Amino acid sequence: MYLDQPTRSRAAGASPGTLFPSPDAHPTNLHWYLYGPHTCEEQHKVPVHSVPDPIPEGSVLWVDVRGLSDTVQLEFLAHRFQIHALALADIVNTPQRPKAEAYQDHTLIICHMLSMGADGEIHVEQISVVHGANFVITVQEREHDGDVLDPVRKRLRQAKGRIRAAGADYLTYAILDAVVDAYFPVLEQISQLLEDLELPVLEHPTRETGKRVYAFKRTLLAVRRSIWPQREAFMVLLREEDGLMTAATRVFLRDVVDHTVQVVDLVETYREFTASLMELYLSSVNNRMNEVVKVLTIISTIFLPLSFIAGVYGMNFDPGTSRWNMPELRWAYGYPLALGMMALVGGGMLVWFRRVGWMGGGGAVVSGRAVTR
Repeated sequence: MYLDQPTRSRAAGASPGTLFPSPDAHPTNLHWYLYGPHTCEEQHKVPVHSVPDPIPEGSVLWVDVRGLSDTVQLEFLAHRFQIHALALADIVNTPQRPKAEAYQDHTLIICHMLSMGADGEIHVEQISVVHGANFVITVQEREHDGDVLDPVRKRLRQAKGRIRAAGADYLTYAILDAVVDAYFPVLEQISQLLEDLELPVLEHPTRETGKRVYAFKRTLLAVRRSIWPQREAFMVLLREEDGLMTAATRVFLRDVVDHTVQVVDLVETYREFTASLMELYLSSVNNRMNEVVKVLTIISTIFLPLSFIAGVYGMNFDPGTSRWNMPELRWAYGYPLALGMMALVGGGMLVWFRRVGWMGGGGAVVSGRAVTR
């Protein structure tokens, strides 16, 4: 698992508002929804000139842009809705730090969407929300089915809840709420993967296991970088008195802030758990190394007196010269005696090592319980 969040540099000294679209930016597709209490009209993959102008009274326009490669369309859209040049630069020049900035007639909100692909990759994608009096513009980095805003689109089509009867501020809230809620299923999957990794780290601490733990650590760090400033941005949006967000919608926005705080708490919890897993991995590797060293030491210790005995009887003495020159070399059972002495010394050392607890006889902790071998 890794985090798909590319970064790139921009030309130093460029004038404010200069656009630097990514060379591998996805094609730009424009969709729009024009709705009111009783109707909802939508158009998909249409040119920017088809956006309704002016917006009928009592209606709300949602312009849903996906892909950043066509800067001409984006500039036309910015001119149509009087979006500030700096706001447009923040939209196109991804990735940006999550934030909320108020301009004269609109508010720009930069968020990060989190999603997990079928291959286990975690993707962080910037979504820019421009909130005006009777319009909302969202700009995503790519076109893909099943993104986090699909529930909002479904509610518009089916007139679920109060979204059609409310204004553009409520649509902005619904979009932000969908972005934050999408963090929870991804974090639940990360939690499950971390739990599944705990036993292998304890029992089979391989190099690949360590790499996976480190990958989770980096992933959670990047998620933390996304969600922390996002919480600050929502707090700024909640306190901002720009007239675009009504008092009724601010009540719902507080719920988004609460959900963001929950996400922050979960991320911090999982980061601590990942750090514990890394410590457990290093401890398990060290313990295995200590076990290997202990076994080798015991083997060396056992063979040390055996080598001494073999060395003594390997010396070139002539028993015929003196009765003190190893008379047992002439005994009929001298060879079995030497082997028996070696076996007795080696076996005695094994029994002694076991009795003092240097090998075997200990307990192993499995699933929180002590079991005997």
